[in-house]
Amino acid sequence: MNAQAQQVFPIFIGVWILLGAGSAAFFLLNNNAALKRKILPPFAIGVNVLFLGFIVLMGFPLKALLVMGPVAAVIAVLNIRATKFCDACGKTLMNQNPFSPAKYCSRCGAELK
Repeated sequence: MNAQAQQVFPIFIGVWILLGAGSAAFFLLNNNAALKRKILPPFAIGVNVLFLGFIVLMGFPLKALLVMGPVAAVIAVLNIRATKFCDACGKTLMNQNPFSPAKYCSRCGAELK
């Protein structure tokens, strides 16, 4: 690992831990489905842009973005599409099976939009 990466990597890990804890608290503890629906797309895109920024700061060649950029975009889209929010109880539902999307809330049984 080069010197630049050694300096940036601990910051990367710290930011990632804070983002993980903060997003888990917001998306799992908050019951406002409409707000979560509004926040999720810019959050997912922002996190992926931040990740790509750290890749650049750690000294990866800019050519790496030609591969990592589209991969990060696909991951953001898949995360947004796989995450649903129950309007009845506000639960965040993360579908693990993209071929069979959830139709009902696992907490309250309400039908999902």
